[in-house]
Amino acid sequence: MPPKKSKKKAAGEDLDPSITNPDDKIKYLESQKKTLEMQLAYKAEMTSNAIAKAESTKAELDAANEKSEEEKQTTMDVTRTMTRQYKGMQEDLLNKINERERMIAALKDELEMQNVVHAEQIEEKNRVIEEKDAEAAKQNEQMENMFKHFANLLVDARLAVQRHTKGGSCI
Repeated sequence: MPPKKSKKKAAGEDLDPSITNPDDKIKYLESQKKTLEMQLAYKAEMTSNAIAKAESTKAELDAANEKSEEEKQTTMDVTRTMTRQYKGMQEDLLNKINERERMIAALKDELEMQNVVHAEQIEEKNRVIEEKDAEAAKQNEQMENMFKHFANLLVDARLAVQRHTKGGSCI
């Protein structure tokens, strides 16, 4: 915008010096007045348009700011929801892990107990086998003794029979 002139012109000073007739001066001044009125109307219209455009831009900016705030709020809500879900899933996973660890510990304890019971059963069965082997060995020994005794009885009987047959009588 050009700087305004600080000096005001006196009435009729801006008139063309060649116009000397008062009617021409009036016509000239009226045409100047109309030109100024048209310029004023044009500038008023431009100002009005600029104000309307500024208000429209301000409304768009406000709408964009509101939409931005809504998007921020939506993002925050989604983030909170996802965080809550993540923490819930994490807690579930930890619970499952802890449950599995307890199950593993219980199975290990049960396995250890079964191993002890199995070792005791094997030891008991080995003891029973040893007892049966010892009894079988004892019975074998008794049988051997009985065979020897029977063999001795047979030898004695044979000798008695031979003595008896040599002695003269036959049965």
